[in-house]
Amino acid sequence: MRNRKASVVRFLQYPSRMALPSARLSVPFRCSRTRRPSWAAPFVLIVALTACETPAVRWVDTEAEATNLPSPLTYPPYVATDSTLQASSPYADFLLTQDLWREAGGTSLLAPAAAAMAEAGDVVEPHAMLPAVQTAPAPLTSLGNGNAPVDSLRCARSIRIVSAGARGQVAVWWSRGAGGRVRLAAAWRDSIMAPTPDSAAGGGAGAPVAAPARAWRGPIMVDSLDQGPGDAQAAERGAYGCARPAPSLAIDKKYGYVHVAYALTGPEGPGVFYAHQMDPRSQFEPPIAIIYGERIGDARVAVDGDLVAVAYEDPNSGLGRRKIGLAVSRTAGHLFEDRLTASGGISNARDPHLIVRGRAVVVGWSETADGADPVFRLRRARVAR
Repeated sequence: MRNRKASVVRFLQYPSRMALPSARLSVPFRCSRTRRPSWAAPFVLIVALTACETPAVRWVDTEAEATNLPSPLTYPPYVATDSTLQASSPYADFLLTQDLWREAGGTSLLAPAAAAMAEAGDVVEPHAMLPAVQTAPAPLTSLGNGNAPVDSLRCARSIRIVSAGARGQVAVWWSRGAGGRVRLAAAWRDSIMAPTPDSAAGGGAGAPVAAPARAWRGPIMVDSLDQGPGDAQAAERGAYGCARPAPSLAIDKKYGYVHVAYALTGPEGPGVFYAHQMDPRSQFEPPIAIIYGERIGDARVAVDGDLVAVAYEDPNSGLGRRKIGLAVSRTAGHLFEDRLTASGGISNARDPHLIVRGRAVVVGWSETADGADPVFRLRRARVAR
């Protein structure tokens, strides 16, 4: 049954807070392979879907290129996640710092390749005018004014914080739930626009500057459907608790949207999922399933305007022959049109990294073999306008 679900994922939306407003019926149709077709016109949409043959993304490189760049898995050395580790401990803070350096290092390795592509200076044109999904207001509960939002149940090494410029900061993290489950939560910290020193001293009208000083507000629930040890079929699906990859977080500078990619074991099985938030004072829109499979793994998201890309460890590949996949959206994350395999068929690829510039996408990962150091490989793709 699980294999069948994985094969039809391009037509399936993850059921978390699923909303199918009737207003979608009036939207001009575009090639969509992630959202469930509207039940009001199923045959029309199925025919249209089969007619959409032009891929949105194509590989520039026929195969992945091996590099002499250092693998992020070795600098600094990767330490497996321990679900019993407390987020407030000094050792957890140390490992979190290493994780953040590793992620930043992986992205920096890809930056020169992306900058050298002609498509990096181009832009993806908007491909759909989709009505906003109605979401409830986000909670305004104070989560403290420290460097990170307060949550005594936060999983160690799972928090990711990104600056939203003058709008403040946003954070996402895994929070422990009942029965071995976890919940994906988020919080915002607004900036206070303070006057410049010259202006404050009466020396004239200085330009205001951002000074993040307000309390974090939240938690804003992104996804709460993770399955635990006590749930049906938990033994065959796997129950991970806090022993899982951290979520990936990105904010688009053009629209200010928040984009999150992550992996969990949902009611329909393990998989990679994506969610975004268009308004910082509203809840996240219903998550989208990127792909279902047999297990969970790392997932990373990158964005530039209307172009959103998610790189992930394919949950359908074997443990000794892991593959890296890529999903691309040209609609600011509302619809993911294409999914491709980036790595080779006989590789053992893991730890994907991703960068997006204009219409250029570069994916990197590490390939491991017994007794050998990891080899960092990358592959470039161009996205249609």
